Amino acid sequence: MVAALDADPMPLTDAGASDPDATFPDADPPIVVVRVTVTPTIAVLISTNGSTVSQSYTVEAEYSDGHTAAVAAPVLRVDPVVLGAIAGPTFTANGRVGGEGRIITTVDGVEGTSRLIVRLREETILPGTPTTAPALFGTLIVDPAREAQILYPLDRAVMPQNVPPAEIQWERSAPGDIFRVTLAKPNVTALVYNGTAVAGFRNSLQVALDGWRRIAQSEPDEWATITVDRWIAATGESIRGTPVEIRFARAALLGSIFYWDIARGRIVRIDDGTTNRDEFMPSPQLGCIGCHTVSPSGRYLAGRLGGGENIAAAFDLTTNLTGAPPPTLFPVTSTTVRWWFASWSPDESRLVVSTQEQGGGTGRALGFVDPFRGQPITPLTGTMPTGGVTQPAWSKDGVEIAYVGNANNWGGEMTAGDLFMLPVTGPDAVGTPVRIITGTTSMGAPAGSSISYPTWSPGSDWVAFAHGTSSRSESGRSALYMSRRDGTGLVRLDAASGGTSGDLSFQPRFSPFTQDGYYWLTFLSRRDYGNQQAGTRFTGRQQIWVTAIKINPLPGEDPSEVAYWLPGQNTQSLNIAADWAARACLADTQSCALDAECCSGECGAGDVCVPLSQCRAIGEPCQASEQCCEGQLCVGGTCGGI
Repeated sequence: MVAALDADPMPLTDAGASDPDATFPDADPPIVVVRVTVTPTIAVLISTNGSTVSQSYTVEAEYSDGHTAAVAAPVLRVDPVVLGAIAGPTFTANGRVGGEGRIITTVDGVEGTSRLIVRLREETILPGTPTTAPALFGTLIVDPAREAQILYPLDRAVMPQNVPPAEIQWERSAPGDIFRVTLAKPNVTALVYNGTAVAGFRNSLQVALDGWRRIAQSEPDEWATITVDRWIAATGESIRGTPVEIRFARAALLGSIFYWDIARGRIVRIDDGTTNRDEFMPSPQLGCIGCHTVSPSGRYLAGRLGGGENIAAAFDLTTNLTGAPPPTLFPVTSTTVRWWFASWSPDESRLVVSTQEQGGGTGRALGFVDPFRGQPITPLTGTMPTGGVTQPAWSKDGVEIAYVGNANNWGGEMTAGDLFMLPVTGPDAVGTPVRIITGTTSMGAPAGSSISYPTWSPGSDWVAFAHGTSSRSESGRSALYMSRRDGTGLVRLDAASGGTSGDLSFQPRFSPFTQDGYYWLTFLSRRDYGNQQAGTRFTGRQQIWVTAIKINPLPGEDPSEVAYWLPGQNTQSLNIAADWAARACLADTQSCALDAECCSGECGAGDVCVPLSQCRAIGEPCQASEQCCEGQLCVGGTCGGI
């Protein structure tokens, strides 16, 4: 034992431990995934009339040693998520949204994808139209003199996704003619055959709700084309129609529009997504209420009763106002405060009103009113403007009141007026007014000197107004404009106004919505809506229109888009003074029709809002940044602001 311990030990390694030239054999490299294949590599799913259709997938991984193996229970996702849902290895198109996308999976950090195309198609032959109608349109002739010319929608109009279906209107028809109306995007097509024998035919088609929503939600970056082809019974020829294009923004304008129906002498409410005219206050005191204004929260409404300088009132819109008379926030008596035009403060504690407009001279004035007591409030600091003042509009940030000064008549009949800003320096305190734009400034067609009806954008960055020969919407000439709050950046809203020479637009009102990079603005116009049978063509009856306004236009760029007609109006009435009241997005489990309506951004099975099933990619709609993938911000209603 001792001898063994004294002997030299056996070396544990070669002497190379101290030899710099020594080498060691390489260890075997790890076997890793180098490629992932999703099969089928492309799938085209066709949904007919809203049917759901499914596709199952398999996933195979290729490894660095060359072998391949099927992936058990792969985790799949679809991009964009609005196309449908994944359950295990199967994707099911929801039949509501069409377009192109990808099926995606990740195995050990390696991504595999499959191209997905979901096509929606429907075909409808309306009762009264021959069932052989589709065969009549095999060969189309180009003949502008005989084609069915589309008069509404307007070409290049932009609409939110939740706008009710448009009534497509055209001119030119003869007894026995048949029309093929096509609404299309690259992967969505709706065909409707409509003959003159269809009951109530009036050279128009009221698009079905489901088909309209499929077009609206699908492929939001694509323009939808609307075409009306005409088969002429007298000659047996089919005439190709000239298409118009419209686009649906990733937006859902949730709330109500309150406007005044002149013939009825009533304020009418139309709720979002509907065409129902609700006379929610059928018996106002003195038989009429007008010059109304809705509070920022949408809860309160104030206006003047009767005509002229008359008794004013304020109402809580959450209460039942069908009584005779309806309940008011403060008692209405012969000595109650009187005003013409009014606007709410952002906190709804005050109204700024114009008074004694019809008297003229220095008797005209702006003033504060407590809307819950009906009492005038004297400013603690400063003096309210007097003289030719009218149409006050309180900024959303509360620090300024825009109004028209140097008016030569009451607000509804001005032919001259300038745009002023009144600083609000504190509670019931004002500073010195500043004129920011003179009415005689050369702005474009029509030439005139009357600025009227200023309105603030949701962030108080912009002021829109009308300018022209008169503020009188029934007879004047006017177009729409917008400027920064200091008067810089003045631009004519050509697209909204009906082109560079359009001069029939009045009374702009910003909505409270900022979605998909747009503000949304209502205004009045005497322009034609559609044809003579279904619309207002050749009547000059003013109607309410809505235009999308780009939030961040380039310097000098017209930020407006071509407008759309507010659905639900009475085309036989003169409609004015549209004001907006927003409502919140829909919470989970509430009934929905569109993804854009839900706070989660997802309207799921059973048409109820559901929690977001997966994060939203850049460019997809969102309500909050938490819904966006990879830390992207939700900007203007889309992830990444794109």
